[in-house]
Amino acid sequence: MLTVAILFTTVFSMSIYANAASTYTPRLSAPSSSNKYYYSDLNVFYKYGWGMPNCTAYAYGRAYEILKSEPKLSWGNAEDWYGYNKSNGYYKYGKTPKLGAIACWYYNGGGGHVAVVEKIENGTITFSNSAWSGTNFYLSYASTSDSNAGGQSWWNFQGYIYIGDFSSSQEETTAPKKYSTGIYKTNVSDSLNMRSGAGTSNGIVASIPNAVKLTVTKVSDNWGYTSYSGKNGWVCLDYCDFVSQLPATEPTTQPTTAAPTTQPTTAQPTTQPTTAAPTTEPTTTAPTTEPTTSKPSGGLGVGDINCDGQWTIVDVTLIQLHLANQVELTDEQISYCDFNFDGKVTVADVTCMQKFLANAYH
Repeated sequence: MLTVAILFTTVFSMSIYANAASTYTPRLSAPSSSNKYYYSDLNVFYKYGWGMPNCTAYAYGRAYEILKSEPKLSWGNAEDWYGYNKSNGYYKYGKTPKLGAIACWYYNGGGGHVAVVEKIENGTITFSNSAWSGTNFYLSYASTSDSNAGGQSWWNFQGYIYIGDFSSSQEETTAPKKYSTGIYKTNVSDSLNMRSGAGTSNGIVASIPNAVKLTVTKVSDNWGYTSYSGKNGWVCLDYCDFVSQLPATEPTTQPTTAAPTTQPTTAQPTTQPTTAAPTTEPTTTAPTTEPTTSKPSGGLGVGDINCDGQWTIVDVTLIQLHLANQVELTDEQISYCDFNFDGKVTVADVTCMQKFLANAYH
């Protein structure tokens, strides 16, 4: 009876610990090359020559890192992961995002993608990813109400694989930050979406690269109203760093209310306005305005969609968003999207550019 009692107590205690939610620490930056979960034979994809950049190698390594034990995930292509787990019954699965879950998609025409849920805050999901023949590590974002979990138009969302039951770390459960108007700088690994309204349910107006300064004139919770590249919209300030307050507005109001503006109308010499005219001519002459309004073409041409003088994953993302009708490009930018010079902009241009970038990174 004593043996049975001890056995019952042990099993019951293990059950309590097994059901308790573990604290989850999100990964928001790339793992180092010395991280054994990604860059050693512990990772089966790395072991057999399919290491990062590769979405499956990353997701497998991230699951290993989270669990601290070998995950029971597919060793095959990304599009097979969800069905493999479902048929073998290793982990629970579903369509609701949870911390640490593996998000799975398959593509129209073959292929797929897997990513890991790192944060769920204010209706926004943050995923960590790697891309085959592309970026070693990057973050992507989606609304919790998006049935495709932020996937591209040709992606088909299968669901989430729940490798464990996790709760947010203490840092994540603290009160949300309060934002104010001011100057901010984007802090993202890829690009930040500008939307037509304050929330991820609104359409995308533009994609803003990293380290761009923005002037935020209105704030709604964690969203700020700003302008970029001639377009106005809202950005999530959780992915921006505060730089400074807005400049003081006093100098702009003083000239309109200053008393001296009434004096010239009562001044006895009527020649003052005529002699004052030459002082205003330099400020309106064409030579002083041409440099400020001219827009030199710049950029590298085809492939450099955002004309920043380099070919990066940001340009690939802009082509994808254009194909999904989620961002508006100028006629000049659209002409730069035809990376394979076949006279049209298709997914083939995205694939060609990803392969080009992969070789460039080597």
